[in-house]
Amino acid sequence: MSYFEMNKPNAAIEKKISGWFSRTVLLSFVFFFTGCAVSLAPKYEQKIVDDLSASATDVYQLLSAASAGTSKSDFDKRQENYDKVIGKLEALQLQINARPIPKNKTVDKIIDKVNGSLQKKGTTLISVKDTAPSAIAVKNIIANLTKMKEVDKAQGVTQGEVKAFKGFIDIFFDQALTYERYLNS
Repeated sequence: MSYFEMNKPNAAIEKKISGWFSRTVLLSFVFFFTGCAVSLAPKYEQKIVDDLSASATDVYQLLSAASAGTSKSDFDKRQENYDKVIGKLEALQLQINARPIPKNKTVDKIIDKVNGSLQKKGTTLISVKDTAPSAIAVKNIIANLTKMKEVDKAQGVTQGEVKAFKGFIDIFFDQALTYERYLNS
């Protein structure tokens, strides 16, 4: 028997090695691609929805207290409530903005669903750039409350002014909550 005949690989052993190698390569690809998950939408966070709901309650209590109109002379009684509510909303906006927003078709589909729901309600639609739509809505709530606070401090607010502020705030809370809840679907 020659050297080559003695060292010639056995066909059965060759088949086992080939099968083992194929499975190893396949498993390597599976582990690699599952380890590199792509984020299709911002991560849903129940805490953000809970904080939005709690903030809405605080804001609507403030609006309710002012619904009959206010006087410049007793603004000091309301200033702490304004500051508390605006501060909570600013912290919430920071929390929402800290979440990365991927750019892809899934986010666009979520925005389309949210806008479809908002359109049925007859409210303003949202768009996404580099900021979550809920963060933009919260920013608009803060801007309305800040303006209402300034007017209240300078001259007091009338019933009509409170209704107008409330109307805009309703739209923005609806946008924020609708978007955040769609992230969970």
